Parts: sequence; structure tokens; C-alpha cells
Amino acid sequence: MGGKASKKDRARSVLADPVALASETIFTVNEVEALLDLYNKLSCSITKDGLIHKEELLLALFKNHKKENLFADRIFSLFDAKQNGQIDFEEFVQALSIFHPKTPEFEKIAYAFKLYDLGHTGYIEREELKEMVLALLDESDLHLSDDVVEAIVDKTFKDRYKR
Repeated sequence: MGGKASKKDRARSVLADPVALASETIFTVNEVEALLDLYNKLSCSITKDGLIHKEELLLALFKNHKKENLFADRIFSLFDAKQNGQIDFEEFVQALSIFHPKTPEFEKIAYAFKLYDLGHTGYIEREELKEMVLALLDESDLHLSDDVVEAIVDKTFKDRYKR
């Protein structure tokens, strides 16, 4: 379906029930309504179909995003709960709820864990952490030597066992 959005697609975000979404998340009805405004802007920034596509989310999150990046891909993957290559309003609100100040810490930790568990094994392996550190550095245009990156990863794993 080219650049034209069907009436059904355009109406999808408008038909979202802010009261129902507020009851399913940590957001108030007013916050959900504000998120709907943001969602509508993002979902029409490139493709005007009422859905947020990867390029649109990455453009919003990373203004200078021009290349593939593992960290950015993982963020999109976590927002795209249905894993269909697009984010509808409900997915958007659900994903953003993790960043709300009132979201319990254990939920935030679980979310961060999913971000780094690249192989979906239930463990964060050394190479997964290293890949994510490199991706974050790349996205930030920071360049560290291999030795420094290895030291960061080593210290992270060493500190893990001190708790």
C-alpha cells in the first residue's frame, strides 16, 4: 500500500480509547491524550498512515540517525510488541509507560534487561553487552579504544558478582 493511508489506518489512532489505555498503564487520561497528539505527529512524519514505522521512531529519538544501529533497532523492537514492523497507538502508550516516573523500578529493570538480552536467552552474555556498548557509543559518535570497551564490559561483569 503506497504512501496513501486508508481511512481505517488514519482513524486507528483517533479511535483509541484514552480512558481504557489510562486504566491499563500508569498514565492519566490527560497524559494519554497528550501522547495521542505526539503519536499523531510521529505517525505522519514520513508515512502518512496513522502508524509509526521504524524510520519515524528513529528520526524522533535520534535526530542524526542515518545508519543502522543495534541500540536503535532494539528500542524499536521493544516498542513494536506485535513484531509487525509498525507501532500502533496502544503499543506506543504501553512502551512509553515504562519511562513514567511512577513505574515500579522492577518493571524498568526488566525492560532494560530485555533491551540487552539480544538472543532472548534470559541471560545477558558478555558479547551482547559489548555489542550494545559499541552501539551506544556509535550512536553518540563516541569512539573508544578496544581496550577501553573491554575494560567497561569486564568491570560491568565483575561488579555484577559483587551484589
